[in-house]
Amino acid sequence: MAVYRCEAIVLRVQPFAEADRLATLLSPEGRLRAIAKGAQRGRSALSAAVQPFVRARLVLWRGRQLDGISQAEIVEAHRRLAEDVGLLAAGSYCCDLADGFSIEGQESAAAFEALAAALDALAAPPPAAAPAVVLRWFELRLLEVSGFLPELQACSACGQVVAEPPPRTRLSASSGGLLCPECAAGDPAGVWLSRSALRGLRYLAAALPEALPRVRVGPATMAQMDAGLARHIGGILQRPLRTRALLDTLT
Repeated sequence: MAVYRCEAIVLRVQPFAEADRLATLLSPEGRLRAIAKGAQRGRSALSAAVQPFVRARLVLWRGRQLDGISQAEIVEAHRRLAEDVGLLAAGSYCCDLADGFSIEGQESAAAFEALAAALDALAAPPPAAAPAVVLRWFELRLLEVSGFLPELQACSACGQVVAEPPPRTRLSASSGGLLCPECAAGDPAGVWLSRSALRGLRYLAAALPEALPRVRVGPATMAQMDAGLARHIGGILQRPLRTRALLDTLT
């Protein structure tokens, strides 16, 4: 029986057979699904590790259809996410996004590190970054490493560089990025961005995770940033995310 090791984050789990769990994992080597035998019984180390949001070092064996997890050592449990419904929804949304943008068996080291950083930021004790700031940062980072980052520096229609943001621009999912005021009429479905919203997106697109606790964004500005990225992501995935609906309800 072939055995291998990897570090992975548990994206989601579901019951499998009577006592097992089927886990969807994101590792630097790619997304995979694996069975944790007996994980629904008792309080074993394996049971504790095969939980959503957990980052763990795993020993797995290769199976014909599904691999199996034989050992697990928790690196970070992110327990705080389970203690607050808002943080739970935010963490679930991050895992859902990572699942949607990853492909089974395809290298995903940058996406893995981005998800780990986002979950660490959400689970950090006060003074921590605002969850909405973490989510916008993670969306932008995941779009970047997946090759879908919207153009935020120049008009995606005419190519004109937008050095100093005008009072209003549009973020167009169909055009793949920013539309200057002259080209904005070309996509009525695009999301209007204020000057502060565009500056916020540009800042977060280049920010390191350590900078997120210092970021302050007003509710109206954040709502524009959120709407613009949600439209862009929806156009890529072409399917609704259940966790997104929960997040919107809580908001």
